Amino acid sequence: MKRIACLHGHFSNISLLADAFASVAIDMVHYVDPGLLLNSEGKNALSYKQSQAKLQEQLNWMQTSAPDAMVITCTQYAACVTDEVEAASALPIFTIDQPFFHEICHRAEPQILLFSNPATVDPTMNRLRDYAHLHGLHPQIEVSIIEGAFTLLLDNKQDAYREAVKNELQKLATAHHHASLAVAQLSMSPVAQQFTAETGIAVSHPLRSLVSQMTEKLGLTKKEHSLTS
Repeated sequence: MKRIACLHGHFSNISLLADAFASVAIDMVHYVDPGLLLNSEGKNALSYKQSQAKLQEQLNWMQTSAPDAMVITCTQYAACVTDEVEAASALPIFTIDQPFFHEICHRAEPQILLFSNPATVDPTMNRLRDYAHLHGLHPQIEVSIIEGAFTLLLDNKQDAYREAVKNELQKLATAHHHASLAVAQLSMSPVAQQFTAETGIAVSHPLRSLVSQMTEKLGLTKKEHSLTS
């Protein structure tokens, strides 16, 4: 059974990732550090160099559990994962946004990409543009931000946070019939799934594409009881 070390910026992401891989035969070890989230804005904001040093510190920490691979669910930590960081790592590093970029960049129709954390917009979109340019793709993506929502999550007001995301998705779906909807952060994935189930309107989210990529590249298999049930 493969062991996966998981780095989160908020503890609520632990259950989201665990639930997504519930039927897969893996051992997940979770690490939570909100350092970049709490120091992303204002006078105490970390520089990019400081953020990369913080990431390397976390990667070293995660490797103490002797994992077969590492996954980063925090978009701000993910933004610090460069080609050089991946090349220097003896283990595969999966980020929450890389497989998601592949999915949305291959769509021809206009898309609205929804964020709840304003601090992740620029680094995520820069990485998305780099990915699209590298692969010769030209996605039509408009960014939308839910003002004030991420503070609710940091204050552990998860029900209020999810309600804010759901309300914004409804507004966007009503006002933009021509565009596909997508949410950029892992914390928004369960809301996207619920919204799709209730309305029939598809909303892309990074969790689905992450599970698919990791399963394929690591050769993950279903748990025995999942195969027989």
